[in-house]
Order: sequence, then C-alpha cells, then structure tokens
Amino acid sequence: VAVVSVGFARRAWPGLDPIGRRIRAGMSSDTSWVNVVGVVEETRLVRMTGENPIVLYVPVDQVVDATDGLAMVTKVVGRPELLAPTIRKLVAELDNRVAVARVSTMEQVVAVALAEPLRLRFFLSLFAALALVLGTVGVYGVVSYSVARRRAEFGIRTALGAPPARVLREVVGRGMIPVAIGVTVGLVAAVTLSRLVARLLYGVAPTDGASLALAGMVLLFAGVAASFAPALRASRVSPVEALRAE
Repeated sequence: VAVVSVGFARRAWPGLDPIGRRIRAGMSSDTSWVNVVGVVEETRLVRMTGENPIVLYVPVDQVVDATDGLAMVTKVVGRPELLAPTIRKLVAELDNRVAVARVSTMEQVVAVALAEPLRLRFFLSLFAALALVLGTVGVYGVVSYSVARRRAEFGIRTALGAPPARVLREVVGRGMIPVAIGVTVGLVAAVTLSRLVARLLYGVAPTDGASLALAGMVLLFAGVAASFAPALRASRVSPVEALRAE
C-alpha cells in the first residue's frame, strides 16, 4: 500500500479519485505493485522554497533498505536541545547498532534551509537599492539640465502671466514621462522573468501584486522627488534674471 501527496494525485490522475489506484513504486529495485490508500497534504521535504515534488509514502516494512537515512521527529515540551542526550539513549536502548548522526531543532533546520535564499535576497536588495539611487540621480540630472536650458523660456512665460504652479506642473510632468515608461517596462520584465526567482520565494507568489505595486510606487515616488527640486527652481525663475543671463 502507499499514500500519495495532493500534487502526486493531481498529476497522475487529474480529475479522478486516486484511492484504489495501483502503481509501481520502483523503490530500492522493488517493482511490485502498490495500492493507493490515502492522499495527504503537501509537505516540504526537499527545500522550503520553490515547488514541492510529487511524493509517495510507503510503510517502513515495505522498504528493503529501510535503515538508510531515516529521520525521527520528536515533539517535546520545553527546550528541545536539552533532550538530545535522552533521545540518543533511547535510540541506543532500542537498537545499539543504530547511530544518531545529529540532533537539530526544527528552527535550526528551517534556518539552514533558508540561509541561501536569505543571502541572495540581501544582495538582490543591495543591488536594487544601488539601482534606485543611480536612477534617481540620473533622473535628477536629466531634468535639471532640461530646466536649465529652458530657463529663458520659463522667464518669458512668467513675465507674460504664466502662474508658477503651471510651470511647476509642466516640469514635473515632463520629468515623470521617462520614469513612468521605465516603471512600466520594468514591471512587464519582472512578470516575464518571475519564474527565475520562484525557487527563492516562500509564502509569496513570484507575481505577487502587492510587491510589484509597492516597487512601482517607490520608483514613481523617487522620480517625483528627483523632478520636484528642479521644477521648483523653474517656477521661481525671475524674468529679468533669465533675460539678462541670455
């Protein structure tokens, strides 16, 4: 007999009842038929992140090499590390030929499993922050240069009665055009390439709407902040000073 995971049942018998189905396990050179007697929820056996593999569970008595790499999970009350000597003693009393390789708490197991994704997340966050800073500086420089070249124009428009608020809106609006285009292209690229980071995520989808929206809002806010200072200077241009500079 055997018990299969939900993913196993969904892939092997889509839309059908898996109970009572017969399959060949092929474990340890055993090609005998087994009957599926149950379906269980998904369990992360290989890694905490990424997709779960299809899993088939069989009783220990049905496995030829049942003593190869077994793991015992013990639920305890209190500090689990204090019970390690007791667990080793109990295992030795049951079978003195069995060696306990290591005793770890579930927190330690999870920490080790997430160590690589956390390191990668740190460096990705660092590079993302550097890219944001460079992008903000670039937008600021481009908008400032554009405003400086149009200084005389803004002075004349102000002299002819254009309100400073209108000049401010125009400069910010023009400065946000490349930012908006860049954010749109970046979000499309992020959705397209999301599968590449799927195995590094846990508890969140690669195309999580909230995460993508937050990233886009941060970039748009950075663009507004980078455009606002030169726009404010443009709205305060004195017509006399602008014409004298020309």
